[in-house]
Amino acid sequence: MIFHLILSIGYCFYLGRAIDCGGTHIANTIVVDQHGKGAFNTIQPAIDSIKNYNDQWVKIHINPGKYVGRVNIPYNKPCIILEGSNRGNTIISSGDKNILETTATFVSMAPNVILTGITFENTFGHSAPALAAKITGDKTAIFNCGFLGYQDTLFDASGRHYYKNCYIQGEVDFIFGFAQSYYENCVINATQDSSLPPGYITAQSRRSPTDQGGFIFRRGFVTGNGKVMLGRAYGPYSRVIFWGTDLSSVVLPQGWDAWTYRGQE
Repeated sequence: MIFHLILSIGYCFYLGRAIDCGGTHIANTIVVDQHGKGAFNTIQPAIDSIKNYNDQWVKIHINPGKYVGRVNIPYNKPCIILEGSNRGNTIISSGDKNILETTATFVSMAPNVILTGITFENTFGHSAPALAAKITGDKTAIFNCGFLGYQDTLFDASGRHYYKNCYIQGEVDFIFGFAQSYYENCVINATQDSSLPPGYITAQSRRSPTDQGGFIFRRGFVTGNGKVMLGRAYGPYSRVIFWGTDLSSVVLPQGWDAWTYRGQE
């Protein structure tokens, strides 16, 4: 089953790049720059300018800066490459308390989307869920990106997703959702304060034995402060695999919490 998941993800990205968006050719590049050196000063108008049901790769290159405000790639804007200059200097930020459908800093609903070199953050604070990103589009590939928050940082909601060389930070359930996702060489930074109860890295939801959802973490490492569990069950068949991952002493020895599904481990 593990290898079926891996092969399915690899195949879907090959297919997406080769067929769905016209191969590897980039049909157009749009530059966003806060100082007027691009076609747009902010990101959302650049996304909005792409035609609905686009079928050729369009790159939106974002010059360095902190872009404050929510950004949304709607379901009818596929085949977008959202490229920052570097995750250290290209930041999309908001500070909104969580309402899952509307207030994530970044929402991507379209299929065939590539994200690279951007940090997504939600600065709301420790007192409530606050999403940095919500990914629902199928065949999404994410490279060298950062996700910063506290609770519910990354809503890996649905679809098939591939993350590589990413940095994900939070305290409670900070990678959660229903998706079928493969995380390769990612740094997971658990920031739960040592004075608080243990935090949880994942809360994966899988509702039946035939549900294809699950999270695989291949290599990479878990670091942080305080204490943290690798995950807690967000569904009766939750599936999370850490495979060859370097786990620091921040991870409690028991590893997992059955949450409301005790007795079904």
